[in-house]
Amino acid sequence: MSSTLLSRRDLRFLLYEWLDAPRLTERPRYAGHSRETFDDVLDLAERVAAEHFAPHNRAADTSEPTVEGGRVRMIPQVKAALDVFARTGLLAASMDSSVGGMQLPHVAPPPRSASSRPRTWARRRTRS
Repeated sequence: MSSTLLSRRDLRFLLYEWLDAPRLTERPRYAGHSRETFDDVLDLAERVAAEHFAPHNRAADTSEPTVEGGRVRMIPQVKAALDVFARTGLLAASMDSSVGGMQLPHVAPPPRSASSRPRTWARRRTRS
């Protein structure tokens, strides 16, 4: 899938060459996963982002959330997109399978902020 949202080439480099994420599948907790699993989840996350979040990015930026009467108000497209995100299971990507999660390692859950995730990984990696 070709994307204008993120660089799959860079993401693949970070996950598979630099972080060696597939090696995590050697651990019992992640034994049910593989590089293909990670790729499938990334494809799904990218599709959800492109089809359900990207179309209203500008509207969400120009109509920023407000707090009214103790409740947050935002454009309805955000809720609709978050509902899709939750229905796909991506919301629970790193949660335990016993509670309905995908039990993915924290390096592989779908990016919630694709632009900041690599920097977060980089900080973690350089500290160890």
